[in-house]
Amino acid sequence: MAQFIEWLADLCCFGLFIYKWIIIAAVILTWVSADPHNQIVQWIGRATRPLWVWCENWMPVMMSHFSAYASILVVIFAQIVLPAEIRSFNLLLHGLIDAQGFLFQSGGHLLQGTTIVLQSLMFFFMFVLIIWFVLTLVNPSLNNPLVRIIHVLADPLITPLQRYLPRTRIDWSPMIGVLFFYLISSKIISPISFYGSKLSFPVSLCVY
Repeated sequence: MAQFIEWLADLCCFGLFIYKWIIIAAVILTWVSADPHNQIVQWIGRATRPLWVWCENWMPVMMSHFSAYASILVVIFAQIVLPAEIRSFNLLLHGLIDAQGFLFQSGGHLLQGTTIVLQSLMFFFMFVLIIWFVLTLVNPSLNNPLVRIIHVLADPLITPLQRYLPRTRIDWSPMIGVLFFYLISSKIISPISFYGSKLSFPVSLCVY
């Protein structure tokens, strides 16, 4: 029984890992305007669209165009928490932890899942801002679809900063944003994640 539950946790981890990359493939396909009549493109759309719509319904209207990226974060959270919960239940079922230990571990899994999602989000923001900063140095054309995507992603992040920063020949707001998100990740989110890992011990997380 213990081996079966452990196998179930591994299967859940692997299945969510595959689904995460299907969503990433779907996002990439939207960048290149893939043929909508292609059977593979249609299958990827059917597999990912329900989660996109669900995320879109829960997000503010002004952020709804980020639903595809939000769905990736939802799957990352599930990939971290669900297999770990199954493993903790396995320990409870076989008397290796008590009910209180199970609750502490569950709390640790939720903390780690939340913080890893937030760190992924911070890393994504930093990546977008660094790319946008480099692009502004070469004055890219907004007619380029990839440049437009980066602009749409970066603009909500740097507009609040631009209101308070002095005007200079080079727009430093993207790099100020990178520093801001780095400090949030390292000084706030990382300690919370470490505390969650102590609560989760000895259950390993599915993070690949």
